[in-house]
Amino acid sequence: MTRMNVGHDRAPVWAIWLLIAFGAVQPLVWNVPGGVMGRPFALVPILVVWVTLLVLAALATRRITSLLGALNQRDHAHRATLGEIEQLQTQNAMLETIARSVDVPLAFQELASRIERLVPCDRVGLALLSEDGQELQTYTARTEKGARRQRTLPEIIFKVERTIIGNVVRSREPFITGDIQASAADHLDANVVATAGFQSALIMPLISTDRAVGTLSVVSRRPNVFHRSHIAPLLPIAEILAVAWVAQQLQITIGRYRTVEAFSDLTLAVSTEINSALQTIVGHCDRIARANTDGGIERDLDTVVKQTGRIALLLDKMRSGARQQMREVSPTMGADAQADGAGGGAVS
Repeated sequence: MTRMNVGHDRAPVWAIWLLIAFGAVQPLVWNVPGGVMGRPFALVPILVVWVTLLVLAALATRRITSLLGALNQRDHAHRATLGEIEQLQTQNAMLETIARSVDVPLAFQELASRIERLVPCDRVGLALLSEDGQELQTYTARTEKGARRQRTLPEIIFKVERTIIGNVVRSREPFITGDIQASAADHLDANVVATAGFQSALIMPLISTDRAVGTLSVVSRRPNVFHRSHIAPLLPIAEILAVAWVAQQLQITIGRYRTVEAFSDLTLAVSTEINSALQTIVGHCDRIARANTDGGIERDLDTVVKQTGRIALLLDKMRSGARQQMREVSPTMGADAQADGAGGGAVS
């Protein structure tokens, strides 16, 4: 859409006034040889025409200025509507992408170009908090066409301490800087970004159910590019990524729980079968011992019974370990499911 420029559009108004001034001066110049003072009645029609032109010019100027103001208002409203449409399209594309793939870093790579259209930048970054909350796995996506990366492995893993993204996760507040070099000495991630030639950065926290799980960042090679007005377009995108990451972690936890559950069931089933076999062995040994008085056979049978008891103790340890694993996984499953349910309610 063509941008309006009020200064240039008022050029015809000034041209009208210049034409009026020329028309007013020209008759005076024509009357100089004959003497204007000697012909006073010749000046009256000129003054009437001049005043009429001035009134018409003033009315035309006022009308044109009013029309320009109305056009500028419509232009701003149209631009705002286009921005909202672009944002809704980006959110819809994000939901569709995440619905197709549970891999949040891969979905982030596909959506980087749309994020760049909402907030012009040179590169988009994503940082995801590890399960223990001590590290942040970072991913970057270039905004140039055809520069999307196919792999989803983290590029750099930062500790939460001494990083700007770690501070954003702890504070859960956006961070804006127009000179990233000023933070490079104290923060490892700022040093990496500044070394790559970037000067401005906007970092958004990924918050789900009042818990920060990472950050979404945009960077530029020009200084002082980002402002508070850029936070609003990125906020819903950050929320969607946060909920998607929590859902992905829940899927991983569910898979781990099912694996532990299957292993525990198998362990309990096998141990039960082995224990039944051991009881049969012990019973037969007891019968053989009562039917035989040979001391050598008794010693051998005693050894078999002792080893059987040892195996039984090992089976008890296996069963206890399987039950302990189930107890450890169950609270995590409950907490993650509760967080996912609350997060789903927040999105809807």
